[in-house]
Amino acid sequence: MIKVLDCTLRDGGYVNNWKFGFDNIKNIIDTLSKSNLDYIECGFLKNIDYKEEKSVFSNISQLKKISNSDNLCLMINYGDIKIEDLDLSNNITLRIAFKKHERFEALEFCKTVKDKGFKIFINPMVTDSYTNEELSDLISRVNKISPIALTIADTIGEMTTDEITDLFKRIDSQLDKKTAICFHSHNNLQMSFRNAETLIKLCNKDSNNDFQGERQQRDLIIDSSVFGMGRGAGNLCTELITQYLNKNYQKKYNITSITEVSHKYIMPIYEKTPWGCSAESYLAAINHCHPNYVKFLSEKGFKTEEMNKIFQAIPEEKKSVFDKEFIEKLVV
Repeated sequence: MIKVLDCTLRDGGYVNNWKFGFDNIKNIIDTLSKSNLDYIECGFLKNIDYKEEKSVFSNISQLKKISNSDNLCLMINYGDIKIEDLDLSNNITLRIAFKKHERFEALEFCKTVKDKGFKIFINPMVTDSYTNEELSDLISRVNKISPIALTIADTIGEMTTDEITDLFKRIDSQLDKKTAICFHSHNNLQMSFRNAETLIKLCNKDSNNDFQGERQQRDLIIDSSVFGMGRGAGNLCTELITQYLNKNYQKKYNITSITEVSHKYIMPIYEKTPWGCSAESYLAAINHCHPNYVKFLSEKGFKTEEMNKIFQAIPEEKKSVFDKEFIEKLVV
């Protein structure tokens, strides 16, 4: 089964510091709820002072005051909230993201959250940075937790179709069949739609013959955002992937509701703070550098050709995870 998760209010928040406004947050959730999307990710959950105008919450009850739909998600970056601060809600799914070096402690956290009664996704950042041995160990631990989904996160936006296919197959061959694979992309190389389409065809038994003899019996969840709203180059467009699934796989997503969100709430943000593929995001991707390096260097006034030299000077072990202290010293 193919499903779509809209992450506009979460990943899109990197564009506007999550300041959508309380009424807009409510209206976006309510309107997307009419679109038949399978999941709506409403923002981050973290230990902060809650502000109504931002899609960042300090407890789940704050979200439930906005909407009580049964397909809502929140993301936790590992370390941002304690187990004892989680108020249980049977209809809120938690997506738990973590950096590679945090994975052992983070997976213990995931298990405890799952044991507490939550439905969870497990989201290892920069998934393609794992070696075969590290990936196998990760999957073995994930299988013991049995989440709804394990996410392939193309955090840097650097993966080609061949690379995403290979990574998907390696995960699929080891992951418990009851666990879905989720795909979260960034559009630095303009490959988000193509890569999502590739995985959809690979998973769906009704696809054409492109993958004859290779199809996997695996539930797939595709992350997207309205008008591709997201950091830097942005994400896969919810409008595009849902229309593609309606046309080719008999899905019934309400495109009108999605475009209403785009027109009323997202385009005004885009007009002030545009996102999308750029020379800088492209260069970051081909140099395997985290998108926050682009943001940092842009704010410091570096030009494109200067950024490229800086990306090339960053050591491999520093590229995939943004290190502000390191980059500040490097560019002095």
